[in-house]
Amino acid sequence: MEERNERGETLKEFLARYDETQYRRPSNTVDMILLTVLKGKLKVLLVKRKDHPFIHDWAMPGGFVNFDEDLDAAMKRELEEETNLFDSTYFRQLYTFGNADRDPRTRVITTVYLSMTPAENIRMTSAGDDAMDTGWFTLQKITTTTDGYERKSVLILDEEEKDIHLRYEIYDTAHDNYVQTKSKLLLESSNAKLAADHIKAINMAIDVVCNRAASTGIMFNLLPKECTLREIQEVYEAIVNHPVDTGNFRRDIKKMLVATGNTTIVNGRKVATYSFNPLLPFVKETL
Repeated sequence: MEERNERGETLKEFLARYDETQYRRPSNTVDMILLTVLKGKLKVLLVKRKDHPFIHDWAMPGGFVNFDEDLDAAMKRELEEETNLFDSTYFRQLYTFGNADRDPRTRVITTVYLSMTPAENIRMTSAGDDAMDTGWFTLQKITTTTDGYERKSVLILDEEEKDIHLRYEIYDTAHDNYVQTKSKLLLESSNAKLAADHIKAINMAIDVVCNRAASTGIMFNLLPKECTLREIQEVYEAIVNHPVDTGNFRRDIKKMLVATGNTTIVNGRKVATYSFNPLLPFVKETL
């Protein structure tokens, strides 16, 4: 027997009289923060917009979600269209940004995905219909001052080959159960800017990756399935943006690895390779 509501309607009867036009519909988009490590540097893919709004600003790749499309499916479609990457690429929802005034066209709610891939998977990136250029920007966040509740940092984005430089001052303030972030473009040291609220998403992504690089194994999405201890350390140092003690790092990181039994040649020497085992106990973020 079908359940009925207070009006005695079945679900089919309720849907038959439901007026979907009584509420204005916001538009929904997916955007992605695609990270890789190339030549010892953490890189993020950005596209340059060629039309309004935010014309000529740099932005996360992304696009509108089709009405009958799941969010993850939209993300995979955009990832494949922008980068020719698909099945082998890690991605997860990072955050949903929905300030009412974030886009001048209409109400646009975006779900931002954090995506990561080894540099060897980057074959070609191409600008979509609404972009005029793409670039792999070196991404760094340098903390300048901090206390128990506030942190002041500079977020740096550099596309060295194209001589494009962005500098944002970031103010993070801890409240009872969330962190409030404000940002300011440093005009004197920047020759471009980011679109809309994309600085918030990129700032959030680098914090997530830095804070969880080793403790959750997230950094292994930036490495091939089999890799050397040196390669693992280079990726970790690119993420946290500082060198670490090799002996201590190798002792701790081996707790998350299994030996493959294979070797590779590095500088004329055979070097053992390892793979990440997510079932092993997580190390603490004390490397």
